[in-house]
Amino acid sequence: MQAQVSLVNQLFLCRRGFTARMRPEVYWIDVPAGARLAVMPRPRAGDWLDDEIAGWQAEGIDVIVSLLEAGEVRELDLQREASLCHDLEMEFIPFPIPDRGVPATTREATALAEAIVTRLNEGKAVALHCRAGIGRSSLIAACVLVLLGMAPGTAFDLIGKARGFKVPDTEGQRDWVEGFRDAATTSGIVRPETRP
Repeated sequence: MQAQVSLVNQLFLCRRGFTARMRPEVYWIDVPAGARLAVMPRPRAGDWLDDEIAGWQAEGIDVIVSLLEAGEVRELDLQREASLCHDLEMEFIPFPIPDRGVPATTREATALAEAIVTRLNEGKAVALHCRAGIGRSSLIAACVLVLLGMAPGTAFDLIGKARGFKVPDTEGQRDWVEGFRDAATTSGIVRPETRP
């Protein structure tokens, strides 16, 4: 309801000659040690795309991770997203995952999660998006939290609390993160669990 009122107010102001930037939907996760990690839905496209990405910069986001597949990027008219991020000095990392699916390999997902942890440790704010900001983005955010020593269930609870929805989209995604945790623990890259 609040989003509808906000949009109505913005349309009213625009008709009166005022310009207003849309505030992006960014859901910050309560991450240990003050790290700034967020999930969010994909940006609004078309005429809104420039404002949406400028809104990310205003939120203090340094790194965007897009989990959309190439077909979704075309369908949603987001081909300029990467270049707009670069223009505003935000790092853009594409990591396509099928909608309601899981990463192709644990190895590639581990490399991405480790790269995100590195950026968080550098004090950078990282935001992950898929189409709705519920499934794929929550899956990768949970992998990051697992590498930071959190149990998968606790990670999904924190992400769901931030997002306002039960996450992820599918039990297959939840199970995949459990397997990710087991593989990361076996390889010794998981910190000791800090939360149950």
